[in-house]
Amino acid sequence: MNKDSFTKIFILLICVSTFAFSCKSKKKAKATETPVVVAVDSTISDKCKLDFKSGKVLAKHMKEKELDFTYASAKFNCELTLDNEDHSFNVSVRCRKDSVIWMSISKLGIDAARALITKDSVKITLGLTEKKYFVGDFSYINELLQADLDYDMIQALLFGNSAAFYDDDEKLKPGKDKVNCNYFLSTVKKKTARKINQGAIQPDENYQTMWLNPDSYKIVMLEFEDVKTKRKFNACYEDFKPVDNFLAPFKLTYSITAEKIIKAEIRYSRIILNEVQTFPFKIPASYEPIQINKK
Repeated sequence: MNKDSFTKIFILLICVSTFAFSCKSKKKAKATETPVVVAVDSTISDKCKLDFKSGKVLAKHMKEKELDFTYASAKFNCELTLDNEDHSFNVSVRCRKDSVIWMSISKLGIDAARALITKDSVKITLGLTEKKYFVGDFSYINELLQADLDYDMIQALLFGNSAAFYDDDEKLKPGKDKVNCNYFLSTVKKKTARKINQGAIQPDENYQTMWLNPDSYKIVMLEFEDVKTKRKFNACYEDFKPVDNFLAPFKLTYSITAEKIIKAEIRYSRIILNEVQTFPFKIPASYEPIQINKK
């Protein structure tokens, strides 16, 4: 199995985690598509009145409103477009916060794959057309995919929480998007962020921005861009519903613009918090290791 084949499998298994941008790739990107954007009401800018809040205060409110749990379980359908091909599959996910993520992927009601992800390891079994398995760690995955994935990123994106930018929240610069009537936190100055978002300028440094609903302080959109590789990741969170004492997005749309265009739309059918979960994962003796050719 070559690198491209394995990359497709990995994306199918963990489609929401493949946003990480490579600083290693020397290939020239062929970005041809505009990332997902939040719908705009042309009248809202006239009515939008947002008080100033510092980056530290916005980050504090955002963290307080994030989905918090010891255990979580959920089911979702994923519609994935990869290499101009559409894929649809169902996923059951279980998580012990900051410890382990377990996924069972099925297609047309047939078990296709399982994944067990910890901070130190990634394990995958494929059982639909091939009886194969993969055991590795994030350093191996990142070298293979020329990415910068880690456990915390995957966990955050699965549940609509923030992927950490800096340890120091004061370095996140606040701003107000009066067109969409949202606050935002960005790694670039607010005037620069506005011009980038309006398409008036191209960024000259890597940047990351999160847009927050002014009432709930939930993330409604986030965007990362790696200037060197011209890779851009955009996520929209919608259809918020109460889960215990929190709000959770039940529709998540991801768009990756790079050498290839990847889109994933996730629709949760249920999210359950704090019921103790098990994480069954076994590699049958008859399965063969996936042979991967590195460059």
